[in-house]
Amino acid sequence: MLNRLSRKIPFMMLAAPLFALAACGGNPEDYKLPEDSVIKGVGYIGATVSDIDKTTGLYQSAFDLKQANDQAIADNAVFDKVAGRQGVKADTRMLRSVNGQVRFMSFANPSDEAKNTGQMAVHGPGIMHVCYQVNQTTEAYQKFLAGGGQFMGDKEMQQLNPKNPVLYAYARDPDGLIAEIEHVDVTKLDLPAPPKNKYRIRHVALATPDIDRAVDFYSVLLGQPSPRRFGQWFFMRMEGEKIDKVSGLPNSVGEAAWFQIRNMELEIFQFHSHPTKDRQKPRPIDANGYNMIVLDVADMNKARALFVRAGGTIVTEPGPMDGGQIMFGRDPDGNLIGLQTAPFTSFVSSRNFKNDGME
Repeated sequence: MLNRLSRKIPFMMLAAPLFALAACGGNPEDYKLPEDSVIKGVGYIGATVSDIDKTTGLYQSAFDLKQANDQAIADNAVFDKVAGRQGVKADTRMLRSVNGQVRFMSFANPSDEAKNTGQMAVHGPGIMHVCYQVNQTTEAYQKFLAGGGQFMGDKEMQQLNPKNPVLYAYARDPDGLIAEIEHVDVTKLDLPAPPKNKYRIRHVALATPDIDRAVDFYSVLLGQPSPRRFGQWFFMRMEGEKIDKVSGLPNSVGEAAWFQIRNMELEIFQFHSHPTKDRQKPRPIDANGYNMIVLDVADMNKARALFVRAGGTIVTEPGPMDGGQIMFGRDPDGNLIGLQTAPFTSFVSSRNFKNDGME
């Protein structure tokens, strides 16, 4: 969910809202990956669904995602280790926007634990939602509902700040995955020319029980010691009737932080009104819902060392996958993070998006 106080939003761009520099200190260089960072971008967001074909139809219709690759994962020691059992098999499909992508996975014979795992609550804990930012003329929200999505708060989209020409809504797809949808009236933006792209993935969001702990981890991992933050002071917290109508949580109060990971943002959100509990054990990878964030890295050994130094826990050592190497770890909240090396031209690489989709 974006900050209500930003004066204008550069549509289809991942720049910080104008208020951020004055409110949080620092300079624009603090809000993006350092040039020498071993982390090069977000390769993809993983999500488990019950029917890939139905999911494809919904997300193509609503958000214009393009089918980039179909790949079965089987007999893979790294994937088995993450799942905690042998012989895991999944059909996967990568759907791509102009700047990022989501990899939908459908598992053969999901575990009993996965079958008994409920939907992720809006306040987590875990990977809370993916945000799609679109030109309002696309009617993406209406198409998402028509395709089987279910609004979570008020059915009507909400304009959180009258000075921002943006309407917001949270909605679940038939498998319970939450999409934040932002409709932007581009005719009211102060831009020299209309954006070329009508659709993009703006961010992936984590719901955390301890935003300071999460920020400390990602500050080290991403080399961004002063991320954008809003709401850490009591009198500036995110709250109000319109916020409730988006989230579906009554009397919700929260704070957030944002990291720029080159082609996509990472949002971290803590609901103070609806405390998020620490997980006792990881969410099963084969349970319906978002299951991983895979980062594109330049050097596996350096990335592994950095992940550990930041405070992450290693789950697997590197192994082959998708024509490259991948390893998995968990952040302090238990979210599954992949570190992957792959050729620039690979379908999993974050570096094959033209200008990071910022047009």
